[in-house]
This record gives sequence, C-alpha cells and structure tokens, in this order.
Amino acid sequence: MPAREAFPDGVPCWIDLASSDMAKAVTFYSTLLGWDAEDMGEEYGHYTKFSKDGRVVAGLIGNTEGSGFPDGWTTYFAAGDVNALAEKAALAGAELLGPPFTVSDQGSVAHAADPSGATFGLWQGDKLLGFEAHAEEGAAVWHELATRQYQQCLEFYRRIFEWETRVESDSDSFRYTTGLVDGEQEAGILDARTFLPEGVPSAWTVYFGVKDTDAAAARVRELGGTVTDDPMDSAYGRVCTVTDPTGAAFRLISV
Repeated sequence: MPAREAFPDGVPCWIDLASSDMAKAVTFYSTLLGWDAEDMGEEYGHYTKFSKDGRVVAGLIGNTEGSGFPDGWTTYFAAGDVNALAEKAALAGAELLGPPFTVSDQGSVAHAADPSGATFGLWQGDKLLGFEAHAEEGAAVWHELATRQYQQCLEFYRRIFEWETRVESDSDSFRYTTGLVDGEQEAGILDARTFLPEGVPSAWTVYFGVKDTDAAAARVRELGGTVTDDPMDSAYGRVCTVTDPTGAAFRLISV
C-alpha cells in the first residue's frame, strides 16, 4: 500500500517494540518478516528503525530492567497536536504515563493507558510521519484492542479520536466494533471478557501480514518464539498468535 502523505488524527501511524534484548529482536524480526534494521545512534538512545524494501515499517527500543512494563509492541495513533490530544485523552479517562515530549527532529510523542489499562501512543510526526508501508506482507496490517471494558473503551476512543464506529458482531460469543476515519476502517475493539485468561491484561495487538501463516508460524518456533494460538482460518485470512523470544505478543495473518 502506498505511503500516506498525511495521517489524520486517530489513524494508527506507527508501531514500535520495547525489547529487553534488542540484538535478539533484530535477528528475529529481520529473519521472520524480511526487515532491515538501522540503529539511529547514541543521539536517539540507539532507537532502531525497521524497514521493508526500503520503506520504514516499525521501530525498536530497549526495555530497561525496572521499567515496570513487559516487552511488547505499542500502537501509536496520529495526533496533529499531541499536547492537545493527550489532554483530551486524560479528560476522557486515560492515564498519561508521562508528559508529551519531542524526539529530536522526528516528532513528538505521548504514552497513555486507556480506561481498561491498555497502553497506546500518540505521535505528532515531523521528519518521521509514520510507517511507509502498511496493510501488506511484511508490515502491520491491523491494530486491535482486546478489552474487558468494551463499552467504556468504545466511548473513550470515539471521544478522543472522533471515530465513526461500525458494529461487526454483537452476540454474547463475539462482540466486535471497528473504528473508522474518513470512512476507512482503521482499528478494531474486541469484547474480550470471555477470551482473556485470568491475569492477562487488556491490550492492543498488532497483526503482521505474511504470505503463508502456517510457514511463518513454523519459522517463529525455529527462531525461538512461541506459537500461543495455532493457525486458523478467519473471514480476513489465516491467522495465529505468537510471541517473540522475549515474550512480546503479536499476530500473523495471511495477505
């Protein structure tokens, strides 16, 4: 999919991984998804950009001991004014995990937890507008919140991003709504009260596109990761849930 020239507020625009073993993460994702890694140097705290066929797709940052957060992927939503949108999120019930700050010439960022505790980011792009490849093999194709506070989170994200929402399913066994910006589906919210095991928190999950989900799942195991949900068919492609070698969870889906 061609890179966007701009990201409207509320559109997922960036993802990055906080990892306790950056070298292992580089090897794992480069091999699994065909990514190239670029260490941005000491000025950026050795933040690493991943690219696919010359187009930036994701970032990687070290997860230091004592951070209080497990290794994991973060989805960032576009913010034309990160300070204003962070304040709006706080008023709607988010916990800001720190004040917004500027990342050199790349942009400005804020991190927050929604009312169910799921963490997400807000990104006001400058030199880095966002990912340059999306919704294709080797890139993020979907962003999904699994939450026990389904209605509360629907209201929260509608309020801060002014999403139009579309109910995809509303049965006791499967309740799911998508968020739309300018008529395009951008993210999904799943009622996970009956899905999430006890002790597993609400969280945003990134789906990465692959050509063959079964082959990719086998490769995850070979590379030291874990397949937590075996490949299965869905209306949108064959999908599975996996973790990388340090436990960061994501999904693979055929495209």
